[in-house]
Amino acid sequence: MLVLAAAGGWVTYATHVDPGTHVEERPGAWWETTAEFGHAATVTEPNPVYPVGATLTDRSAYYGAIAPRLDGNFTYGYAASEGGSLTLRVDADVVLQAVERNQSGAVQTRYWQRTRNLGESEARGVAPGESVRVPFSFNATELARETDRIDEELGASLGETEALVRTTVTLTGTVNGESVDRTERYALPVGLGNAYTVEDPGPTTDRHAPTRTVTVPNRYGPVRQLGGPVLLGVGLGGAVGLVWARRRGRLAPPTPAETERLSFREARSEFDEWIHAIDLPASAFERPRAEAESLADLVDFAIDTNSSVVEDAEAGTYYVLHDGYLYTYAPPAFDRPDDGTGDGESGGANGDGDGESDAMDGGERRPDDASESATAASADGERSP
Repeated sequence: MLVLAAAGGWVTYATHVDPGTHVEERPGAWWETTAEFGHAATVTEPNPVYPVGATLTDRSAYYGAIAPRLDGNFTYGYAASEGGSLTLRVDADVVLQAVERNQSGAVQTRYWQRTRNLGESEARGVAPGESVRVPFSFNATELARETDRIDEELGASLGETEALVRTTVTLTGTVNGESVDRTERYALPVGLGNAYTVEDPGPTTDRHAPTRTVTVPNRYGPVRQLGGPVLLGVGLGGAVGLVWARRRGRLAPPTPAETERLSFREARSEFDEWIHAIDLPASAFERPRAEAESLADLVDFAIDTNSSVVEDAEAGTYYVLHDGYLYTYAPPAFDRPDDGTGDGESGGANGDGDGESDAMDGGERRPDDASESATAASADGERSP
């Protein structure tokens, strides 16, 4: 109980008085940029499907014969948790190149490249939530013919010829009170041919969320908050109760008689299969006898000699007959059968009504001399076949 109380006191103290602290990584001020391409093509040549002047918007492919020019725009903006002011410069180029890419898609070999500026834009003092837009336009059919001319003049076509709209964004200024000076690039791939394709990557968001280290106090759940005081109360209350019970004599150690009784009962239950209730003839009690210290000793002897233990259910005594001897064990008197007087621990076993304790003669039929042997034999003879 004292150990329980000490554990409860420690838990209570560590939970409510000094819970301690720990270090956590928490997100700091954040900001993020967003970039997005938009594109369309206007029908300029008569055809059986689209009227001249119709605008085809955000298609994955356009017909070069009827809408050769791709018109687009690039929009860039940012958001911040604690404000900012940036100068944004955006340069848009169309790039023609012949390259060889590896399995991951990265350029492994660039055979040739030509770059043409499509436009540029610059804005100062751009606040979070604001954006900058740069328009661009080029004739995709003319770019396809230009790449063919280049391959023809070079005398060979190496790698894969491709075109892309490349935008370069330069950011300078402050965001969330921190200085910013960085450059970002975005690309819109365009596949050239009779029908040119556009691989729009969609909106691209780049989030910047640095973490900060903070020290915070420990917090515990209701189980620990309530469990500590409960353990403390139970431990102290139990210790006080045990001290009180000991002083009142309610925690006295078992008496030798009680210990002997418990040992006998455990042995009787353990060796039950070796014990048999049998009425022995009078002649069995005329043998020389030896007394065992315990029922366990008597059973061990019976096992060693390949004998059985005989129980006299009336007297409560145990016997082993072996090699002309009678080996006996008499259990504690209070574990012997009740003789009908209502007291299982004592009574007038001799039937004379004087209330002599069974313990005086052991409740046994084991005479100590010749005259007692004859008396016992006579008494047992009445019950013998």
